[in-house]
Amino acid sequence: MAEKRIFVFDNQLDKEEVDKVRELFETKPSQEIAVQDLDKKSIKDSDFLICLISDTQLKDLISQFGERETSIGLLPHPELDHGQKGFGINKNMESALEEILEAKEVDAIDLMTVNEELVLNSLVIGESLSIFYGDRSANFWEGLKNRFHQFIKVFRRVKLQEVEISFPDEKEENKSISTASMGIIAVAQCQSHVIFKRIIKDSGLKDELVHLLIFAPKSLISLIRFALQNLFFPIKGNKLPRFVGYATGKEIHLKVKEKTHFAIDGVEKENTEIKIKLHETPVHILPGKTVLESEQGNGKEVQNLNTLPTGKLKEELTRGYLPWVRHATSEEFKELFKLLKDNSQTTGTYLVLMVLSTMIATFGLFGNSSPVVIGAMILAPLMAPIISLAMGMLRQDGLLIKNSLITIFWGVLLGLIFSMMITWITPLQILNDQILARIRPNLLDLGVAVASGMAGAYAYSKEEIAKTLAGVAISVALVPPLAVAGIGLGWADWNVFFGAMLLLGTNLAGIVVAAALTFLTLGFSPFRLAKKGLVISLVLLAAIATPLALSFSKMVNENRIIQELSGQEIPHGLLRNVKVVNMQPLRLAVTILSENDLKDADFNEIRTEIEEKIGSPIELELTLGIRMGKIEKGDKTDTISTD
Repeated sequence: MAEKRIFVFDNQLDKEEVDKVRELFETKPSQEIAVQDLDKKSIKDSDFLICLISDTQLKDLISQFGERETSIGLLPHPELDHGQKGFGINKNMESALEEILEAKEVDAIDLMTVNEELVLNSLVIGESLSIFYGDRSANFWEGLKNRFHQFIKVFRRVKLQEVEISFPDEKEENKSISTASMGIIAVAQCQSHVIFKRIIKDSGLKDELVHLLIFAPKSLISLIRFALQNLFFPIKGNKLPRFVGYATGKEIHLKVKEKTHFAIDGVEKENTEIKIKLHETPVHILPGKTVLESEQGNGKEVQNLNTLPTGKLKEELTRGYLPWVRHATSEEFKELFKLLKDNSQTTGTYLVLMVLSTMIATFGLFGNSSPVVIGAMILAPLMAPIISLAMGMLRQDGLLIKNSLITIFWGVLLGLIFSMMITWITPLQILNDQILARIRPNLLDLGVAVASGMAGAYAYSKEEIAKTLAGVAISVALVPPLAVAGIGLGWADWNVFFGAMLLLGTNLAGIVVAAALTFLTLGFSPFRLAKKGLVISLVLLAAIATPLALSFSKMVNENRIIQELSGQEIPHGLLRNVKVVNMQPLRLAVTILSENDLKDADFNEIRTEIEEKIGSPIELELTLGIRMGKIEKGDKTDTISTD
């Protein structure tokens, strides 16, 4: 327990404000002293200073009592901005005083200095990091407005600069790292800063470590995503983003080539070297109740710097402004290009898998079995040469294009041969749902192809994504129509063959164009090199899309007719099971439920009634169902075709 409580106040504050605080004390303090008149010789180590002072006055106070065990409790002074944030002081005066009076003891906590200057809250290097602060205004709408303005700052040009980070107390092998960074934040306690307390869990008020976050985004998109999350959708315990490095140490030195802007508790400065270290002696300051409850860890020395850019990536990121989308590095392109060159080769494994997947798909189509067809989609190896073809088109690599086309050709040829052979030995010639679904392609199928191409290219460019993801995404769109085309050849049904081949060509063109555009966006080729290949691909895609658009329009008209007629009541009965058999001329198959037995003369009247509904002449295949009372009875049905 403190020997005595001393109320220390700022005599430059309005007297009425100080008096209001005095009235909150249930028991009068042992002594009241203006901070301007405070003499440390008159203060004992066992005393408790209850302070209503500003940031500047607090720093002076710490410099006087930093080597002593005198306890300090803080009240929310109008100019105690960074002290309030750094120590989590309650904004409500009455609650803050209550927390101080309830405290039984005040433990020592860590503080840090930057270039020998005491820091109450944080060191911020890089002006762009102001987007993460967010106004903690009591007014919700005002705070939201300010956070939105901060978020807009993301869209200005961001530039990374080279920085060398060294740890003088570390072992030789971990002593320094040279990286590129848009900004750095340093604190002595993680609970003192909004970003740290959400993503750093194991820390303490006296862990004797300086905590450092190094921000090195590789694109504006990743930066915007992080800013959105922390400004508008903050979640405690988030994982550290991949572009943020985390380091701790008793002393950390930062060095940059050109003078850089940084702020110590909001005061801007400039320098090429920044030395951060712990304050020589811990200070007995009582943090707010929320900080005391949250900061329970003992702290540990952690180095999470392996995701920061180094080497050639560092050089590329510091050459210009941060791109909207992350660009591939020379090392990444080299590895991907080698993989795609290997995948463009026609190998025995590829041919065997192509045959097996097509056989499985063909059997699944005849059996009208979706699970079997899906199994064939997963097994098919067509994704490898198609992605290689996309890269070849993008970079105008003649050898890669040639090898990829040859590999695709052999895969398609074997698929047609084996699906045709299975068709010859299968005594079935029925256009079931699985087959019908793949002989009338439209713009929706092109959408599937484009999405598949994007998924395939993105998966290949990211090591952390399993390559099977690309295989599933692309094979879904290619193997079934290939098998259906083989079935059409086996039946000598050219409508089936050409319909399936149109779908196959649609998917192939859509995947190649989408994959090439994805690679271009990810920075695997300059636009000047990709221009010719993209133009050729887009022209081919446009040529294929023309019949697809007509087919899609036809499908929309069919659905419109079905919706207009299904469930409609006409004078002769209720229309059910409406199907469009043909569009030109328009031929419908309809079931009519009637309570009366219809005569031959009624059928022409029914056709006229339906024509009036849709506003177009039709040919009609009519099925009659007799409806008796509330029971729809289908015992008596007649199929009548009227032309």
